[in-house]
Amino acid sequence: MVLADQAIKPDKEGLIGYLRSIQQTPRNRRSISLIIARLGSADFTDRELAQRQLIALPVIAPEDLLAAMESEQSEVRVRVAEVLEARSLQNGSPSVAVACFRTITRNKIDGAAQAILEVLPLYSEEYVLVAGREAVRSSATLADLPALRRIAKGGKLEARIAAIGGLCALLASDSSRELRPLLSDSEARIRLTAARALADLGDRASLAVLIELLSSPDLRIRNASAVTLRALTGRTTEDLLWLDPVARTAAITGWQNWLRTEGPTCSLRYPLKAAEAEMGRTLVCLYARNEIVEFDASGRQTFTAGEEGGCPWACQGLPTGHRLVAMYSGNAIVEYGIDGKVASRIPVPGGPMSVQRLDNGATLVACNNAQKVVEVSDSGKILWEVSLAGGPCDATRLDNGNTLVTLQNSNAVVEIDRAGKEVWKVENLHTPRTATRLDSGNTLICDLGTGKVMEYDANGRQVWMQEGFASPFSAQRLPAGTTLISDTVSVKEIDRAGRVVSENRIQPLGRVWRY
Repeated sequence: MVLADQAIKPDKEGLIGYLRSIQQTPRNRRSISLIIARLGSADFTDRELAQRQLIALPVIAPEDLLAAMESEQSEVRVRVAEVLEARSLQNGSPSVAVACFRTITRNKIDGAAQAILEVLPLYSEEYVLVAGREAVRSSATLADLPALRRIAKGGKLEARIAAIGGLCALLASDSSRELRPLLSDSEARIRLTAARALADLGDRASLAVLIELLSSPDLRIRNASAVTLRALTGRTTEDLLWLDPVARTAAITGWQNWLRTEGPTCSLRYPLKAAEAEMGRTLVCLYARNEIVEFDASGRQTFTAGEEGGCPWACQGLPTGHRLVAMYSGNAIVEYGIDGKVASRIPVPGGPMSVQRLDNGATLVACNNAQKVVEVSDSGKILWEVSLAGGPCDATRLDNGNTLVTLQNSNAVVEIDRAGKEVWKVENLHTPRTATRLDSGNTLICDLGTGKVMEYDANGRQVWMQEGFASPFSAQRLPAGTTLISDTVSVKEIDRAGRVVSENRIQPLGRVWRY
């Protein structure tokens, strides 16, 4: 639909042609001028298409649009004003780019890598960059090797990162020779990208650089380095990297000592498990205010939406930049676009208290007052359902195809198969609200009645716990090993020892989601 709205054919010629058309060249600027001129076309459909295309372009010289405001045609002036307003809010370019990149990846369209690398630096949204990197990896061919090598060594930053991924996809284990020189690059993100790629190959040259990057002033780089080290080495350590400089220095010294004594011979775990890219956004449900808000990594509010009487209870941020919200009183899942407008509305057979978009495009929902867990299509058609007495308030589809369900009235968390048969259970809880299966196989449970967040192993034995929360509603384990918790007081991120890493005091809270 996104591509069709822009008259972009979803084939190799159409996709690469569009990507080349938005590159910043004198020729393309002349083409943009022709699109602006079409705002005065005698054909209404053509005028509409031209307006959509101008809104979706990543960059337009402001003077070109302002000049069109002097047009003698009143409709041209009105349409230019609408384009300027739409672009000042947030244009549709990211969605169009993601649609192009994902079509290239899904259809394995080769030969698009260089066009992608040219336009990727035009975007700042992390979900767009992630989609672009994946498209480069899937579309790169041996004919692209010279360009990939050249850009990886000295192109624009986002293009360099994507080019490194393309080299790894093409050369596999032979990419070490390309990657090692980048470990001494002046740009920290390039050193991180190269080190993580080498870690994926089990190359010990990555260890020293990852440890060095634990001292980065950029929190995201520190976190990514810590996550990679933990995954590669299996070494557990206190999460001190987000505390005061003295404690951080001590933790880094511990890693440096380990590198000297055990690093040369330790067993490494690779290839690394692919993890979703975390963009540092925190989506927060304010159910009593019928509002959902989002904060960036610095704590700045960047998004708000809601509906009267909706009672937003649960949420999920998507890689597309869209947000899913479970509207409990509205018996619906609402998907908001990047512009804050409703992109779709999915009816569900009861008050939803959880929402999860599945890989197949369907949505998994725990309908609390209907005593059901359902999987629905984007039109609301029920594709799978199971009735569970006990007030299902959270449901998560697991990698094995089973579903983890939290039953607040039965004081239990259960794992069920597709037939609804119980295959695992933790009971004797006190109004549990959420449960998450961790990469370790353990299960993280948020227990409202006791004010605790607990972790259980596969045998149902409690292996970790933190308490003292004011009626906690949700808990999410983050890639860095910290845990994000919402209660009636605030959204807080804690380390394994329970120390607060960050906190945002905002009320009245429902569930939150970091992505």
